[in-house]
Amino acid sequence: MKLKRLRMTSGEDYAILLGEDGMPLAYPNLFVTLHHRNKSDSTNTCIVVFEHIKFLHEICDFLQINLIERCKRGEFLSKSELELVAMWARRTVKGFREQVLKDRSTKVIEFKPNFNRLETARATIKVSDKSDISPQTAYYRLITFSDYICWLESYLFPSQVSNTKQWLEQFRPRKLTQSGVHSNLNQNYRSFTKEQQTQIFDLVRPDSPENPWSNESLRYRNQLIVHMLDALGCRKGELLRIRHDDIGRSSKTGFRYVLIRNNTDLDDVRTVRPEAKTLGRKLPMDSRLSEMYDNYLIHHLAEVQGAGKIPYVFITHSRNLQPAKPLSISACNKIFSQITARLGFHVFPHAFRHTWNDRYSEFEDKRIELGETTPAKSEANRQKLMGWRANSKMALYYSRRHVDKSANDVGLALQELRSANMQLTYQIDGKDIKKY
Repeated sequence: MKLKRLRMTSGEDYAILLGEDGMPLAYPNLFVTLHHRNKSDSTNTCIVVFEHIKFLHEICDFLQINLIERCKRGEFLSKSELELVAMWARRTVKGFREQVLKDRSTKVIEFKPNFNRLETARATIKVSDKSDISPQTAYYRLITFSDYICWLESYLFPSQVSNTKQWLEQFRPRKLTQSGVHSNLNQNYRSFTKEQQTQIFDLVRPDSPENPWSNESLRYRNQLIVHMLDALGCRKGELLRIRHDDIGRSSKTGFRYVLIRNNTDLDDVRTVRPEAKTLGRKLPMDSRLSEMYDNYLIHHLAEVQGAGKIPYVFITHSRNLQPAKPLSISACNKIFSQITARLGFHVFPHAFRHTWNDRYSEFEDKRIELGETTPAKSEANRQKLMGWRANSKMALYYSRRHVDKSANDVGLALQELRSANMQLTYQIDGKDIKKY
């Protein structure tokens, strides 16, 4: 199988899954079109689903399971077969393929496709139950597996009762709670600590001796990228789509703003277009961020060859006189890889969005305490600034560090109060009585 990206005549980006003969595969493409593209999921989301389905078919081929034909005959996968699929789903694609090549080259395994008992399945092919990927990735990969297999079963043999969904749910990692909040206490926070933020901002200062980039204009561009992600809390894809005419000044309030658009740029020439996953919105820019943008625009961007023909703020700065291009997602990722290499801890664009939510929570907690706002109004403002729909639960995920710290502070204060009370005594009939 091969995943091929394409651009339609309308300008829309999409992808299709091709078979070994180079022809589109009917069922995977129909499933993704009906359940994702037609529901306005982003192109990148559709591609991730395609990759999961492609991997599922690779697993089934290795297990000698013809998934399509089995569904057509109503011979749905058994629980033991689904358990094997789930175990392989916890491995990286690279690790799985290496194992396939190893097993086929040594010809150790003689696979028997029809299992009657779980013990037979385990004796026929040994699969390590370890996981090479994060529980979150395995969780969502198995959700896609379940949705696709259940759709095939209902589409190809609707009269047959299926247990696939409930069985695969049993094999999913226990990653999320009922509310969708991550329950793995050992998982690292995705936001930066205050010390890490200081290190990042010090490193990207144009006058820093540790700055990773020798070109002066690159230093100012990359500093602006970091500070805009930090100040606006926007996504990487939203940042790369900002045009110069998206930065304006409100005629009513006078503040400067950045327009975050969620419509597709059909004239974007990048092979992999940055996309917005949230609602469009106007985000204010303070004087410091405005001055940083103006300095980059006037003194650095204007000197880049071909910059005037590109509407986007962030573009390439080529040394060999090649015309500039809009900055790609991979080029943006490389910037943060270079920062990571210098600092020694993982620095990635999306962590700034989590950090923004921590900072917002601390700020709003103080305002609520002073009576300057209400919890409901505070959350409504957060949803607006983040581009989330009303009643979104995303704040519970993005502000996890702040929520955990607040809960720990309350728990510690309660314990200290209890301990202090235990030291108090009072007298009854001349006797000291401890107060608990």
